[in-house]
Amino acid sequence: MQLDNTLRCRIFGHPDRPAVCAGLQPQLEMCGQGRAQAMLWLTQLEQATRPH
Repeated sequence: MQLDNTLRCRIFGHPDRPAVCAGLQPQLEMCGQGRAQAMLWLTQLEQATRPH
């Protein structure tokens, strides 16, 4: 939702950007071997932390 057409973060540097985003350091576990694996990891993380 927050990615533009070039897959860049739309809220980067914006005051509403969550602090956790700024502190997130990519690791092999989350990036995998490419974009598809990284997006899967992020999707799973988003689903696991979604408010009910």
